[in-house]
Amino acid sequence: MGKAEDISFEEAMKQLEEIVDSLESGALGLEESLDTFERGMFLVRTCQEKLDNAETKIAKLVETKDGKLATEPFRVGDES
Repeated sequence: MGKAEDISFEEAMKQLEEIVDSLESGALGLEESLDTFERGMFLVRTCQEKLDNAETKIAKLVETKDGKLATEPFRVGDES
């Protein structure tokens, strides 16, 4: 199946879209559907891992009470 670091986020998303299309078409046999689904789950985990890694690299610049600037981790939904 490959390693998560061997594929870019964009390529993983493209492959996921293709997998969804092929599974929705109903043209795959049972074994092929299961293999395709397994590949899709690998790609989902890969994308989630890459998003998690990116989130840890993003920091938000904030002003402290004494007027100095500091960074803190950015959290989704924390747009203040």
